[in-house]
Amino acid sequence: MTISYEHSGESMASEEIELLNAELLGTVSHELRGPLASIKGYAATLLRHERRLAREERHQFLLAINEASDRLEIIIERLLEISQLETDQLVIERSAVDATHLVGEAIAAAESKIALSMTDRFTFQLHLQHADGSPSHTVPLILADQRRLREVLDNLLENAVKYSPEGGIVKVTVRPVILAQQPKMLEICVCDSGKGIPSDHLERIFDRFHRVDTSLTREVNGLGLGLTICKRIVELHGGVIWAENRPLGEGSAFYMRLPMDDVLV
Repeated sequence: MTISYEHSGESMASEEIELLNAELLGTVSHELRGPLASIKGYAATLLRHERRLAREERHQFLLAINEASDRLEIIIERLLEISQLETDQLVIERSAVDATHLVGEAIAAAESKIALSMTDRFTFQLHLQHADGSPSHTVPLILADQRRLREVLDNLLENAVKYSPEGGIVKVTVRPVILAQQPKMLEICVCDSGKGIPSDHLERIFDRFHRVDTSLTREVNGLGLGLTICKRIVELHGGVIWAENRPLGEGSAFYMRLPMDDVLV
């Protein structure tokens, strides 16, 4: 697989492109090897010792194979998606979106996933606010690609859990932002209560294949493409996304702002 890149409006030097392609191949090879080895190992054991394994053991092996298969599917989907984004083939299909409902769905999915696979306790909170920060019961609709926006939310919630290795509160705040001489935006902020992001990583956290020090994360695995994809999707909507550390080491916050259509406000 080879990808072409541009930097500051000019083609990157061939050596840099080769390094990026080598990094891509190395990262993909490493990430594919794990789930493939897991599938092969469990399948081989089932074939060789099926009659000697208890029913519960066979069930656990099948669950492990299914989990590894899901992991492979995610890797392939993200590679295909980043390829579409790099070649401008990804099309945003806009419709009226209720961000409150969409965030609620993403939170419910995250809660279900955690209940099945993790022992740490997480509390998810959803707060709706007016532009002045006061509590609200609703927020304006936006024109967006609902499926792509849900993908961004899923990634941000996954990161919030990942950067909170001891559990805690994950808070999502949705509010309109109205600034003088600027377009009206809807802001969605996902805050975790983890250790935060090292300052030297904040500027690069949305770069391809970039991963924060794995001692801060729940697991080493990951292509390092999730946040890159988030950034591209938000930008295709005409929005912006960035990360900050919360004061006093209270975790990190990921902000995204998406344009609000005047007709829908």
